[in-house]
Amino acid sequence: MTAVTVHAAFDADVTVRRKRFAQQATGFAVLEAVADDGKQLVLVGPLVHLDERERAHVLGMWVHDGRYGPQVKVSEARPLPPADEDSLRVLLRRVRHVGDKRAQRLIDRYGPDRVLDAIDSDPQTAFGAAGLGSGRAREATSCWEELRATRLLHMLLAPHGLAYLAPRIHAEYGPGAHRVVQEQPYELTGVFGVGFALADRIARAIGVRDPADRARAGMLHLLAEAERGGSTCLPAERLLYELRGLLAAGDTRAAFDQGDGREVTAQVDPGILDQMLARGQIERQGPWVYRTQTARLEAELAQRLARLVSSRASDRLRAPADQEIAATGLAPNPAQLRALQHAFVTKLSLITGGPGTGKTSSIRAIARCAVGQGANVMLVAPTGRAAVRMSEAAGLRARTVHSALGWIPGEGPQHDHEHPLACDLLIVDESSMANLELLVVLLRAVGPQTSVVLVGDADQLAPVGAGKPFAELVASGLVPVTRLTHIFRQAAGSMIVQGAHAIRVGRPPGFSPAAATRRDLFMIERADPASAREEIVSLVAQRLPAHYGVDPLADIQVFAPVYRGELGIERLNEALRDALNSGGRAVRGGRLRIGDKVMLTGRNLHELGLMNGTVLRVVDEVGDVSGEDGLAGKGLGEDPALLLAGEEAVFRLPFAEVDRLALAYACSVHRGQGIELSVAVIVAHPAAGAFFLRREMLYTAITRAKQATVIVGTRQAVERAARSTDTSARHSRLGERLRQLLHPQAGR
Repeated sequence: MTAVTVHAAFDADVTVRRKRFAQQATGFAVLEAVADDGKQLVLVGPLVHLDERERAHVLGMWVHDGRYGPQVKVSEARPLPPADEDSLRVLLRRVRHVGDKRAQRLIDRYGPDRVLDAIDSDPQTAFGAAGLGSGRAREATSCWEELRATRLLHMLLAPHGLAYLAPRIHAEYGPGAHRVVQEQPYELTGVFGVGFALADRIARAIGVRDPADRARAGMLHLLAEAERGGSTCLPAERLLYELRGLLAAGDTRAAFDQGDGREVTAQVDPGILDQMLARGQIERQGPWVYRTQTARLEAELAQRLARLVSSRASDRLRAPADQEIAATGLAPNPAQLRALQHAFVTKLSLITGGPGTGKTSSIRAIARCAVGQGANVMLVAPTGRAAVRMSEAAGLRARTVHSALGWIPGEGPQHDHEHPLACDLLIVDESSMANLELLVVLLRAVGPQTSVVLVGDADQLAPVGAGKPFAELVASGLVPVTRLTHIFRQAAGSMIVQGAHAIRVGRPPGFSPAAATRRDLFMIERADPASAREEIVSLVAQRLPAHYGVDPLADIQVFAPVYRGELGIERLNEALRDALNSGGRAVRGGRLRIGDKVMLTGRNLHELGLMNGTVLRVVDEVGDVSGEDGLAGKGLGEDPALLLAGEEAVFRLPFAEVDRLALAYACSVHRGQGIELSVAVIVAHPAAGAFFLRREMLYTAITRAKQATVIVGTRQAVERAARSTDTSARHSRLGERLRQLLHPQAGR
């Protein structure tokens, strides 16, 4: 480890000269600065909120880093008002339509000491005096109000090392964001990246700690965390137990910060559940507690499913005759024949099966029979790649769910219960990827004459987000389900397919090809973690692309079970980016580069048509790049954003949302379960959290590839994963709700 020696305290005003590095997600930055006495400095710490040529009062400690030399490790950086005309111009140029010349006009008219106060008191007049017409003066005024609100946020948050959160909080609450921080700090738990611990820290710092507000925020935080883990609800007793632990942990942290060192226990008002029910913040079903919006989504999905199950198929569809089935080119086995019959005589049916069991050919046969009957068929899938594969297999156009729903960024889907999809039969592939929210949105657009077939693999990992509706429906016994188990001869010749089916029943895959078996599954054993990482980089950057003729970014994906460590996702992403995109130009903040392979994380951005787990490429950085009218360069006066290329479109992601992007050269299996591509590289090694690699993860990862899967690590890690099932419980009551709707007498 690099040695760091601590020296004297630092307390001075500085001017930022240059950003060396900045990471928006954590607020950490490395800046070059100059103190008022002219001393050149390097500052490290929570500094991402400071811009070049901005002044700040900095507190910290001088340290000597064995690798980088003397630095100031910053604990607090409070922005200061501009001290000279150059600094004033830098600030004023951040206003839309105000460039150097107009900034100077403002300074000349009002004077360096009064210009900011003059703009604050009457921005429309001030910007008009600088030469802007009424329309642009209004836009400049709006921009100034945003800058002013952000400055106020910085003043509140910077003393606590949290100024990097200002853009996110402002994006969530707008010009009144500083009042939310001052008056309702626990509201901040609804902002991406601001968990309960941070909101609690802010509340303590500004002296606003109503115990009831704190407990309610803690409970909503725990429910939201449970949803991120896949549950829709939690048992009330467990929720209260975890709430006591969460509050006690915060109190203990505060005690340690104050030098107390004692461990604190927390009490929770037993009436808190009733209080939150009265406020409409939660709903309760017996012992189960939900966030209100999640409970309503689950209830709505159960109702929509019940209506489908209770209805017969449209008159436009009829059970296909033998000659109709023969015309599709499919000679169905008994299970596939049942799937065909269900699709045409019931309003809702499910098809589940592992790789090579005929799910795709069943989709093709159902779609072709329906088209032959003159029915309007629509094929959809959650991801672009799955939609492309579905199109190729069925010979009919397939689209993503968002595309089929006509989702317009900022407006939402054009198809819903009032404007349903125009089809007689809707077939949804990769349904196991659909969480509660996505399936509700899709079924809202299913009209009264439309039949639905959901196709997927119930043994795969549960989807990202709350709920696992496909697997629950398969297990419920309340919906017609066809389980495909026969492995077809062509698929049986694949070692990937053979290995996947072995893993499903708890056996490790084989890596020695038998006669007439296609060798598409490989094991490369590397006991040393550094050697394993070098092997992965070599495979992805050179050997696999050369052997299979594929693109290393678009057609190869690395999967690892954990983020930290020698073979964790973070280190792998660094190494792979150095090999594949070392020359990419850094975009604002320095964390990402043009050409990077990235993935959207956190919640879905429906307003942009982007789903959690979507893989993208960073194309360019656009936005207001200064200039007299704010129109210079590629941004054309728009707010700063990243252009991202997806499989179907180019997206414009505002910089307030950029923290949701993570490098995706390597990713977790959970994040990548929707990925389907040519080659998969799986890390199965003790240094990569082999304890966390479970049967469902290994099964899902091994089936992501069409041409080859390569496992790097140790056989012991693979064998352990195949034996170990996922022990984490997902709490959801979709099946129970559906049963109560379909058989109300049985529940009495």
